[in-house]
Amino acid sequence: MHATCLWAAAQASRRRWLALCAASLLAPARAAGPSPAYPSRPIHLVVPFSAGGATDVLGRLLAKAMEVALGQPVVVENRVGVAGAIGATHVARADADGHTVLMGGLGTNIVLEHTLRDPPYRPQRDFAAVAYLWNVDYVLVVARDSPYQTLDDLLADARRRPGQVRYMSTGARGAQHVAMEQLSRLAGVRMVHVPYKGEAPALPDLFEQRLELGFLTALSARTHVDSGRLRALAAPGMQRIPAWPQLPTVQELGFAGYVVPIWNGLFVPAQTPPAIVEHLGHAMVQLLQDADLRSALEQRGVTVTGWGAAEYERFLQTERVRWKKMIEDSQVLND
Repeated sequence: MHATCLWAAAQASRRRWLALCAASLLAPARAAGPSPAYPSRPIHLVVPFSAGGATDVLGRLLAKAMEVALGQPVVVENRVGVAGAIGATHVARADADGHTVLMGGLGTNIVLEHTLRDPPYRPQRDFAAVAYLWNVDYVLVVARDSPYQTLDDLLADARRRPGQVRYMSTGARGAQHVAMEQLSRLAGVRMVHVPYKGEAPALPDLFEQRLELGFLTALSARTHVDSGRLRALAAPGMQRIPAWPQLPTVQELGFAGYVVPIWNGLFVPAQTPPAIVEHLGHAMVQLLQDADLRSALEQRGVTVTGWGAAEYERFLQTERVRWKKMIEDSQVLND
């Protein structure tokens, strides 16, 4: 048989197998009342940040893998604004049938509840956790021609010129804003926060030094650091980035305990049937075990976790407590 035909037959067999698995997982739900097989139509994966940014790139890579695992097209929707709240609100209000999924994160599913003055949704009330996907590596960067060679150089200038050194985030009162205000408080400086709708729109201002400091994913930053347009100063995560071992962490530079892991996970509306949540979460755990996919993700600056719904919810419970305190300490609520 021609190779193309063999591939098509294998894919058809795989789809039939996935359909049988889905049917068996959803059997208890049908016993309680009629329920169509899941998924029964294209899935909309909502990415709450701009096209071209790191979250979007990761989301599109995940969507392609989801199509194979679930046997349905996965359409990526960029719904941008308010540090991710626009996209999150859209999913919270969507039909609870598993066909609209949020690629959420620390900001949308913990931070914004505490930092928005009138949050349009409540993460713990309005979402069901599906799967903990990965931790995202971030770096603090400056322009190639910046006078700052180190993080200490930048902070020293911020002390000399209070209220004049500018840093970016991907949304007011989001996770990056909280993290930078917490660092400012620990360093005894006052910097100016400049919010953007995503990383891509901030890059021209970083290159031209209309911003002094960027808080970027390693994925977005690496190309521009390697090309010489940006310079990396530090990583705010728990440990040095494996692909960037020479880059110190912020806590290594004198800020013990300053750790800002930023993660992504999948969420669906809270009333989604548990059988659908379980099926989707199990599919995510399985596909993230694929060595090729893990390698592709890690090359884009993430550390894959791949936890299911129950483990993810336990993790979220501890993160809610930790970030509530960090938000209070950062004083972003006073801005």
